[in-house]
Amino acid sequence: MPLQIDIIRAMNKVIQFFSYEQCYQYYTKRIMNIRQAKIHGETILAKPVLMVAIIDGIEANVFSNNQFIINDWLEGRYKMLMSQYAKESQFENKTGIEKPFWHLESDGFWHLNCPGDHHRKSRTPSLAWLKENVEYAYFDEALWILLQNKVWRIKLRDYIIEHKLTDDLWSGMKAAEGFGIIAALLLVA
Repeated sequence: MPLQIDIIRAMNKVIQFFSYEQCYQYYTKRIMNIRQAKIHGETILAKPVLMVAIIDGIEANVFSNNQFIINDWLEGRYKMLMSQYAKESQFENKTGIEKPFWHLESDGFWHLNCPGDHHRKSRTPSLAWLKENVEYAYFDEALWILLQNKVWRIKLRDYIIEHKLTDDLWSGMKAAEGFGIIAALLLVA
């Protein structure tokens, strides 16, 4: 696949020689390393779900610039995706949007624009506090540029779903267990 290089005009800047492929490779590595909490041995899916919801918002033109606020559309999309991807066993109350919106910043490519010194809270703030005190969140500029290209946006969305939201390993283990049971039955017969 040839390396795609474009000249991009972003925020009155000319970015020459932007490589979508290199950018994609860089951010897929970062996404694979996002910190996700585990409770009772199950990984919390909130951060990748938020990222997919944001990407869906870009696709739907809800977010047309690199400034993301918690609005009704984002909350609704996040809840729908959490219902879709969280396992039945994963806790009675699904993780609220305030947690990934706040904690994704620790992964280095998601940033919160907070006026003053409000940004130094040690615990996850409430949804109301976030709406009142965070002007908006934003991605690294390179990630934002990548997400402006429909092909790469869909590719990144699919990557997040495949590597962070679907449990192929668990399905594969269940299939292997099933084959083991069949093999054991054949040996007994």
